[in-house]
Amino acid sequence: MPLEDKDLKQLEQREIEVAEVQQQLERFKQGFKPLNLIRPALVGDGITRLSAEASDRLMAKFEKEHNSYAIEKFVPASGAATRMFKLLFELLSTEKLDKPLAECVLGTQEARQFVSGLERFAFYKEWNALGSIRDLDGRTALLNLLNSNGLGYSSKPKALLAFHRERGQTTSPLFTHALESLAYAQSRLHFTISEEHRGSIEAELALLSKQHDWQLEYTFSYQKPSTDTVAVDLKNQLVRGADGKILFRPAGHGALIQNLNARKADFIFIKNIDNVCPLRSLDQHNYYKKVIGGMAIEITVEIHRYQRLLDEEIDRIDWHELARFLSVNFGYSLPVGQTNAVSDARDLLFRPFRICAMVPNENEPGGGPFWVELNGRETLQIIESAQIDKKNADQLEIMNQSTHFNPVDMVVSRLDYRGRPYELNDFVDRSQGFIAHKSHAGNPIKALELPGLWNGAMAHWNTLFVEVPAETFNPVNTVLDFLKPSHQA
Repeated sequence: MPLEDKDLKQLEQREIEVAEVQQQLERFKQGFKPLNLIRPALVGDGITRLSAEASDRLMAKFEKEHNSYAIEKFVPASGAATRMFKLLFELLSTEKLDKPLAECVLGTQEARQFVSGLERFAFYKEWNALGSIRDLDGRTALLNLLNSNGLGYSSKPKALLAFHRERGQTTSPLFTHALESLAYAQSRLHFTISEEHRGSIEAELALLSKQHDWQLEYTFSYQKPSTDTVAVDLKNQLVRGADGKILFRPAGHGALIQNLNARKADFIFIKNIDNVCPLRSLDQHNYYKKVIGGMAIEITVEIHRYQRLLDEEIDRIDWHELARFLSVNFGYSLPVGQTNAVSDARDLLFRPFRICAMVPNENEPGGGPFWVELNGRETLQIIESAQIDKKNADQLEIMNQSTHFNPVDMVVSRLDYRGRPYELNDFVDRSQGFIAHKSHAGNPIKALELPGLWNGAMAHWNTLFVEVPAETFNPVNTVLDFLKPSHQA
């Protein structure tokens, strides 16, 4: 598709190559092939279940050794909480709401659930102070919660919302992530945020640090314009804005591989901003972070030992021991005694490494752990349902046999034995993107999402899955999630 001079200038400003746009346009035409699932990852076959003794040992290892490494916590925290309050916007558009909320006859179970739980929301007291929810008409009350002239919850970042009310205080995800960083990430936090939210998030962190005498080290980054992708109409023609410029859209959380690529710590814990627990559960939560942290230290030490031997003392390698190490931890087969054993070993060991916590599946939306054929090798991958060919009965059966869920709770090691960071872009499987159907100016469009951060963006990493209790996973996707027992004091 020919590009105009103004298009080329726009691409140059965004630091996007013409070839990249052409590749994206070709993706819209060709689509993305579903992945070939071999079998679900299960306990004993891809998912490690630790005994209590092993967990205690690894936790103790982490506590003893973590100060020998640089550790930080990486928190994707971009965007506002708009989608969290979708239910309330639907109420405003479909219901009369001319009476107090408690007196309105509402048409859906979800709406009734919201109203029946009003006083259980952590933000209720602050919300009610703007005008009695018992007395105001429902429309005014909801607008007080959502609009900027009220609490402004629909436009605030999730990081700053009142999630929990306990011990006489309300706590936000920002507060809880900061507490976690004190427990296992050397008080270092990195947030990926929207630029417009930096001022408010930074001010809140400064306030919390002063109130609690915390010595936090926090940094921020934004999703780069160079990672945005083009959109097309249903005829695969570029969509343009009213100004005639190419319409670019954020490419999903897969774009954050660039932000992660800039981090240089030895170990980086990754967890979404909305996955936080009340204070009563924090000790258990932090315990399992230390467990996977201890395991990450243990395995990384072995990886680095083999890397050094491959570079400096290859004749000292016990190849059967190395083959067992690769098989037990990553499911790889090493051709011991064959001419390609050395090159295979180098290829498999000089990669970034991650340990992903897995929880028993309780029908949460999102990806799960599977054995997948990738470049002729069986590998462990986190796969979203959109990546699976559901018209294929065999693939659908494998998907339905999955027992665990990816809570986006992991620790990664991205340095080799010399302390050199891997170039993470080299380990992305670019065939694992998504085409999403959206709308623009009232017209249907197709949008391109990059391979997800924990999906295709980490497809060629060494991966180990470890089971952790479901109680360590407490996401808030919708406002009703606040009413779950796990979020109540």
